[in-house]
Amino acid sequence: MSSFKIASLLFRTLSKPVANALKQQAKSHDIFRSLCINVAQLAHRTEMNWKMKVLGYKKEKIRPLNDARAVDAGANFLGEAFIFSVAVSLILAEQVRSRSQAKRQRNAVDERLDTLEKQVS
Repeated sequence: MSSFKIASLLFRTLSKPVANALKQQAKSHDIFRSLCINVAQLAHRTEMNWKMKVLGYKKEKIRPLNDARAVDAGANFLGEAFIFSVAVSLILAEQVRSRSQAKRQRNAVDERLDTLEKQVS
């Protein structure tokens, strides 16, 4: 169990530099840059629509972010999404591991009970 937790901590620690590398790639590669811009513009529109609805403002045209801000925001969003997905994957892996361990223990107890019942009868 402790080795799994150490490995989990290692993966989480390594995911941060990978996320930073993703952010750097977003600024230098055209395809990745356009993906970041699209993600950031969508997030910006969604956030502004939600804010206007919650605050009770009438719906107005939302001005898009400029490309530099959109690239930064999109790259940041994708980096954080990567870190989040690593964390979720580790949590799910821990759940699967603990369930299989509990199942093995239940099976061992059941086998032991069956053995004892056979010995008694």
